[in-house]
Parts: sequence; C-alpha cells; structure tokens
Amino acid sequence: MTASLITLICALNSGVPVAKEETITKVISIKLPFKTTVKTTTDLKPGEKVVKVKGAHGKVDTTYLVTLRDGKVVSKKPLFSSRVEPIHALTLVGPRVRSSIASRGGYERNRGEVLTMVATGYDTSQQTIPGGTGRTATGIPAEHGVCAVDPRVIKLGTRVYIEGYGEAICADTGGAIKGMRIDLCFDSRREALAWGRRTVKVHILGR
Repeated sequence: MTASLITLICALNSGVPVAKEETITKVISIKLPFKTTVKTTTDLKPGEKVVKVKGAHGKVDTTYLVTLRDGKVVSKKPLFSSRVEPIHALTLVGPRVRSSIASRGGYERNRGEVLTMVATGYDTSQQTIPGGTGRTATGIPAEHGVCAVDPRVIKLGTRVYIEGYGEAICADTGGAIKGMRIDLCFDSRREALAWGRRTVKVHILGR
C-alpha cells in the first residue's frame, strides 16, 4: 500500500476534506508582429501605392501540462511548442514628385512666411518608437514627406518646404514638439540619424 493511499484512507477516516487534484493540457499563444517595408518603384506613377504583400502576424503556441488542486494551478510544465513565422508586409509606391517651385536644387524664396525652426529626424521603426503604429495624428501613414509640428505654430494640413529636406505635409503632433520645433519623418533609421537635429528654414506653402 502506497503512502499516498494510506494518507487518503486516513484523511477519509478522520473526516478531513481531501483536495481534488487533476491534470489538464493548456495552450498559450504569443503573437509575433509583422513588419512593413515601403519601397519606391518607377513601375508605378507618382502618388500610386500598391500593397504587394499583405502582412500577417505569426505566433508561438506552447502546450503545457497543468496540475490543478481544488481548481488552483499548482504546477505548469511545458510539453512542446509550435511556431508560425510572421509574413512581413511590402508596399510599393511611385516616385515622389519634385516641387515645381524647386529651382537648381534650391527653393524660390519670398513666396510666403519663412520660419526658423529646430528640426529633428525620426523614423517609425520599433527601435526608434517602441510600440508605435506608424500612423500620424491625422491618420495618414508616417513616411518621408510627413512632419510633426505644434499646431499652435503651424496648422495641421499645411504644406511646407524645409531646406535640406524638401516639401512636406504637417500631419502629426507630439508631446515634445512645442513652439518652434519640427520633426521630419524619414524612411529608415539610418537616414533619420544622419539628419540628427539642426536649425533650418521652413517655408510655409499653404494648405
């Protein structure tokens, strides 16, 4: 007669409630997010955008052997895992249209208000903005040609020209963007870091 059986008999004889123990299997899933890559191609017209590959999240499923005592988990042992890799999204966009007011690589000044601002480069990678969605405050994707401003200084929806960067649309805001500051979106972290932070002239083009 085993010790556990003797203990059970003694507990029954003494009238002490016996804990109910059972084992079950449980699957726990962890989502693997996909990344989105945007590439420029001359196969498309300027302004056109085509989703070449639609992204899909992957996952890791782990099956555990769970021991319950009176409905409470007392132990959990992993048995095996299965992994489905994410499918990374790919979007193709047409080449950007250079502003018709650009001249010899520069900009025809005196066409409107010009502001002196501190411009910081950024990108939407998870390394730069952990947990970021890549969407702006106005809902459009954050990409090259999009900038973040203080709406009290420049209204959202305003088109601007930033010397050294090019034409952009003011479509985003940020808690750290106050006063004469502007954040310029780049397509890669390398480009954003190369820009860094500098003082620039910002030409207001209109809405």
